[in-house]
Amino acid sequence: MKKGCYIYLLLSLVLLLQDTVVAAKELPVLPYPQYVQTSNSQVAISSNLSLNFRLVNKDVVNRLSEHWMAFRSKTAPSLKAVTSINVGILGKDKKFDAEVMKYAASRMDKIGKEGYVLVINKKQSILAANTETGLFYGLQSLKQLIRASWNKEVNIVDWPSFPNRVIFDDISRGPISTVNYIKEQIERMAEIKVNGLSFYIEHVVQPLSHPDFAPDSGKLTIPQIKELSAYATKHHIQLIGSFQSFGHFEKILSLPQYKSMGETSTLISPLDPKARKFLENVIGELCDAFGSPYFNVNCDETFDLTKGRSKKYIDSIGAARFYADHLKFLYDIVKRHNKQMIMWGDVALQHEEVLDMLPKDVIYGTWEYSENKSYDKLILPFKKRGLQFMVCPGILNSYRMFPDMTMASSNIRYFVNDAAKHGAAGVITTVWDDGGTYLFSGDWYGVYVAADKSWNADPKWESSFDNRYEKAAYGTDNGAYVKALNKLMELRALPITYNLNDQVWRQKILPDSGQQLIVNNTSAKDALTIITAADQLLAAANPQSHRTDISTLQFGIDQYRLIIDTRIQLADVAQKYYKAVSLSNATPQNSIAVLMEADKKVMEIALRHLLLKEQFRTAWLKENQPYSLNVVLDSYDKRINDLKQLSGNLHAAITALKAKTKLPEVSHVRLNIKESPEYYFQNWMFGGPFPFSSKDKIPDFLYSENTEYNKPPIPGDFIHYQGIAYRWQKYASQDGGVIDLDENYKSPNSSLVYAYCNITVEHPITVKAFFAAYDGGEIFCNGENVFSSINGGQPDGEERSMTLTLKAGVNHLLMKLPKKEGHPWTFTFRLDKDLSVTTHKHKYQLNPKKTTYEAD
Repeated sequence: MKKGCYIYLLLSLVLLLQDTVVAAKELPVLPYPQYVQTSNSQVAISSNLSLNFRLVNKDVVNRLSEHWMAFRSKTAPSLKAVTSINVGILGKDKKFDAEVMKYAASRMDKIGKEGYVLVINKKQSILAANTETGLFYGLQSLKQLIRASWNKEVNIVDWPSFPNRVIFDDISRGPISTVNYIKEQIERMAEIKVNGLSFYIEHVVQPLSHPDFAPDSGKLTIPQIKELSAYATKHHIQLIGSFQSFGHFEKILSLPQYKSMGETSTLISPLDPKARKFLENVIGELCDAFGSPYFNVNCDETFDLTKGRSKKYIDSIGAARFYADHLKFLYDIVKRHNKQMIMWGDVALQHEEVLDMLPKDVIYGTWEYSENKSYDKLILPFKKRGLQFMVCPGILNSYRMFPDMTMASSNIRYFVNDAAKHGAAGVITTVWDDGGTYLFSGDWYGVYVAADKSWNADPKWESSFDNRYEKAAYGTDNGAYVKALNKLMELRALPITYNLNDQVWRQKILPDSGQQLIVNNTSAKDALTIITAADQLLAAANPQSHRTDISTLQFGIDQYRLIIDTRIQLADVAQKYYKAVSLSNATPQNSIAVLMEADKKVMEIALRHLLLKEQFRTAWLKENQPYSLNVVLDSYDKRINDLKQLSGNLHAAITALKAKTKLPEVSHVRLNIKESPEYYFQNWMFGGPFPFSSKDKIPDFLYSENTEYNKPPIPGDFIHYQGIAYRWQKYASQDGGVIDLDENYKSPNSSLVYAYCNITVEHPITVKAFFAAYDGGEIFCNGENVFSSINGGQPDGEERSMTLTLKAGVNHLLMKLPKKEGHPWTFTFRLDKDLSVTTHKHKYQLNPKKTTYEAD
């Protein structure tokens, strides 16, 4: 009998534990708490819950009550629910502490400054913490439980995995948020326990000492920064100051009054007295305006470090010493204003001796935005020296149609796993906007991933994230937003939309008059299948809050659909024109009917562009200041104007038919569109153009006359020719497969340009390549000349073939492309059509077994 009772009790306990585990996994709280215990006993919680404070300071009571009442005013109360909760700060009331201890037990020692204990059961309801911040975070979890209609007993003991959980928003590449939208960001981030907000700032602040470099239509003033700092503090968030203080300085240096401060066109000079005074004044003002004890001087990606006016001095002392000396100068400024300096760690990782030259209390932000399983190499150099560091994953809008949330989620989770393993001081999740056409309302999924992971680094709760996100962000549980988002991310694998790159939007939709446009639409139908599926999934979304997130994702879907539809339909319009030409002599009326049908299609596409443009304008101004909006809308206007001109050309063709005259050539109507299944190389790096005449010999050097730069280039490197330095520049064709050097350089005279790309293969392979250029050129693969056709070139535009022997790994392809005066300066390059090619900028992958999606 006793044995039977024992077995019964044991089975009951196992079942109870199973119930607890299931319930814990389903707890609708984000970030997920560190410790959760639930039971199946039901107890409802209502938003009309009153806070019964136990010996809490009056000011704290007022502040927390204000937050709670704001929540209650927006949430419908429930009947038959818990009506009050005891709220207290530990250490003030022994009886209260004893009650809390029964639930927290040994975990009481872990809650620290930001943790809390939350208990809801039939006997009592308690919220306890060591600080006001802890109580605030406990209320955020309570709010989420109430919104999700949680109805079971629960015991939560919670604390953060990292003391610093920061979102770093790029406001210098286009979108700069309004003060009101930043306040919305603060409110929403506070609910998911983010405790730091910072901005990437190059030029969009207006210090009193130098008020003239900020754009008129987009900036934060010193009073606004102070206002936002106070608002952030009210929500237990630090507003962390930031100013780019070395590289990426081209925007300020482009102004005549500041040009003299440049080491190069992109780098401020550490030795220039005016530059040093400028940094001292601006950083000093910003340190005083931002409320956080930290200040980020940035100083990343100093590509021109050894290429400017101080080169001789730098060569004499070394680049690491030169860099470190400037950082010590910045450190002293920050220190004088009672701040602790943060800096990016990339340059120090390239020159590790820098880490031994700087003060030990510098905090390093070590960053990487790509998907990797391990980030130890970015962490261990700091850890082994006992230096403070924060890991910095990223959410990348940069040069994309929509942020790559697959990449962001993986990057954040794996990077933060390593951060927890190695004792990082925090997580700074960056949001980058290179390209300038983005809405922050498209970034929130990634922000929630970062908040969840930086509060609770335990990987076991990652699988429940999507469900908790839907409930926390939108008050729904059908998963519609996340399903639609994940479906849209499938576009990143297709050639036409690879890596979600925005080149598919920036490319011309029509060739210029007299020119040809080569487009590859082989994956267009697959893209439309994905877009339609994402659209249908999102249609099921029924958000109770944050509806703008849904409309922004819908905009992304609609823009993709318009891009693909436009490519397909304009190719069809081109075929209709050919058909009209073929019918024009025998049956001109049928020809007119075909042209009218084509024109109708063109104007429908134009109208869709116009409607989407106005949607974007409205969405932008809800979040952002007007600065840069005109630049974004220019791409819409260009497409709309091209379509209107095409419509005019079609009407002129109809008039010609009615007048019984010959139809214009297809290229003059701007419909010389060639659909091709071949993959043309559209992304290059260019060096030049150099002066060159038909009598000149093409230079013998590969990459530069200067030995230092005579190697495969990276962006920002120089190519030296006849004593003049030319910078290598990134290039992406807007003419499909045709590379139009005339359009790029506007050079009527004879010239010469170098074009470079690299091709990565997993195994050695010999491939066939095809090249066409009016005046020919020379082509080198891994330094070996594989093609030469200078005299005569290919005036008929016919492709010439060659063989490329590619080794395993990275292969370097270089072209030397001359132009004779009066000749068109264009070229095309492709590989055999049976090969699978993907690209990120000028870096190509051939027949990859595993596709690599690169960050920018």
